[in-house]
Amino acid sequence: MTDSGLSARLRQQSRRAGLMVGITMVLVIAICIFGAAALYAALSRPFSDLIPMAAPAAQIPSAPTPMTPRDETPAALTNEAEAVAPVAEVVPTEPPIVEAFAPTYQIGANSSVNFRSGPSTNDGIIRALSPAEPLQYLDEDLEAPNGDRWMKFRAGDGDEGWVLEVFTEQYQP
Repeated sequence: MTDSGLSARLRQQSRRAGLMVGITMVLVIAICIFGAAALYAALSRPFSDLIPMAAPAAQIPSAPTPMTPRDETPAALTNEAEAVAPVAEVVPTEPPIVEAFAPTYQIGANSSVNFRSGPSTNDGIIRALSPAEPLQYLDEDLEAPNGDRWMKFRAGDGDEGWVLEVFTEQYQP
């Protein structure tokens, strides 16, 4: 003999238990997602020089300004002789003297290191330098408030930027 009231109460309790398990699972998943995001945000700043990031995209130059059609010239320039501007004489200039690349340091880390536009992890990333990439020291360095020493280098392609001293070592050909 079965008690219909007892069966109804048991079904109701099992529904409640299933609902509580579902809510608990949703909460645990949400805690895991937000915890991982918070952990990544907290650790990305101290380890930003070990995580290679893409350089900012080059800006596309704006389109040139269109020329004014001939029929829209001001009334003062109706004579063709006056409408033509004198052409300035082009004087060739000597190209700037660029010092030859002579590597003195190289990247000593086992992974790529960010090459920055300034001596701080807040400055923009020029590009990621691969391990053992040769660099030329430009006799500029700066000590950060936390004690880290930043050094200014020139890469083989002519880019100039800053790298933390701990990621460099003397050049070994």
